[in-house]
Amino acid sequence: MPHALIVEDDPNSLSGLSAILSADGFSVDTAATLAEARAALARFIPDVVLVDLNLPDGGGLELLPHLPAQPPGGALPVIVMTGNATVESAIEGLRHGIWDYLLKPVNIPRLRSLLARIPRPYELTEEVRALRATLRKMGHFGPMLGRSSAIQHVYDTLEQLAPTEAALLVHGEAGTGKEVAARTLHQLSRRRKGPFIVCDARSLVAEAAAGRPLASVLFGHERGAFTGAEQREPGLVDQASGGTLFIDELTDLPREQQQTLLRALDSQTFMRVGGNSEVGTDFRLIAATRAIPREAVQQGALHDDLWLRLDAAAIQLPPLRERDDDAALLALACIDELNQEAQAHGLAGATRLVAPSFIRECLAYDWPGNVRELHERVRRAWHASGEVLETLQAEESSGAGPRDMNGGRVQVTVGTPLADVEEMLIRATLDAVGGTRHRAASLLGISPKTLYNKLQRMRLN
Repeated sequence: MPHALIVEDDPNSLSGLSAILSADGFSVDTAATLAEARAALARFIPDVVLVDLNLPDGGGLELLPHLPAQPPGGALPVIVMTGNATVESAIEGLRHGIWDYLLKPVNIPRLRSLLARIPRPYELTEEVRALRATLRKMGHFGPMLGRSSAIQHVYDTLEQLAPTEAALLVHGEAGTGKEVAARTLHQLSRRRKGPFIVCDARSLVAEAAAGRPLASVLFGHERGAFTGAEQREPGLVDQASGGTLFIDELTDLPREQQQTLLRALDSQTFMRVGGNSEVGTDFRLIAATRAIPREAVQQGALHDDLWLRLDAAAIQLPPLRERDDDAALLALACIDELNQEAQAHGLAGATRLVAPSFIRECLAYDWPGNVRELHERVRRAWHASGEVLETLQAEESSGAGPRDMNGGRVQVTVGTPLADVEEMLIRATLDAVGGTRHRAASLLGISPKTLYNKLQRMRLN
């Protein structure tokens, strides 16, 4: 049976918390002061500690240096409870490595959700063993790939943050793989069986401009909340309950919505548009931006309190030019994937070999577009090459290049609507590759699914 230590000087709160943890299958020991808590820790190692931020003989965070490390190599989960709902108190606790913090009066469903994810030593042993084996196998770390010291440092940070409930910010240049890093963290976390909801703040703003209020997209709405709201609709925060909400390009979200998001993050409650009561939720926030966070705060694009909350657990992804030989490793992995896809589709003789000159180009190039640019250029070179991939320059490779296949070109008159230009380009590319959607998608730099959706819309129009 897992064991809990509750450090709380209010008798009523202590009694209520003890009853909840006992009902959830924990054996419970209690303490009303820091001195009693230290004495209890000398007798046993609990599986979780709940501690009040303010105690008669000091602050609850003063207990952290006295906590033992829970094997194997993991930190003992600590949940700090506070009636002082300030960002500063949360940041101080998160910087000290606490697992999470709860505002008083304690949200019982939120507490029980946290307790359900308390690491058990035997589970953690298996996870760490599997994680380390994956990490050392060809530079893989979940869906991430790389062996350089720069990316290994990112792996170490992800491994450290994954078991916690901390909200965090992933920042780095465009194309460095921020969403992939967020997915990796979700897959390594206790929320991996829950949903991973992805949204791009830029698309949210565009959707709001099209008529649906931005607050409705984020938090949902009740029937009749606004014109066109014919029924209750859940928002992204609601959909992410029990899992992770990933918001890309957070700095494009208006400051008002950033502040509302911070309140929902702290209280794990929100109100739907048109609603009159708070709705409970349980989500972890991972945000991303290509901007430099401190500069974004100074420019007013990032709410300072939200930044402080997220910066307590931040990850900076290195650009590809600072990752040593990872460019070659990523290129070879991309070619292997393309070869396997070709074989799966029964394309005889489609497997490409790699010439040393190709690897040298990958290592010599600066990759301003980072991993995204690498994938796009390797795909184009693969489709344009013969049996041996000799260069990244698709136009100079043997075979037809992607920009001049079968002599096909698209002429566009100035003033032509973008939607019409896109349709013309898609049709011309499909004609050039003989209707092969998979190859057309690769040349257009989009996924086959995205191309399929665009074709469906074209037929409807």
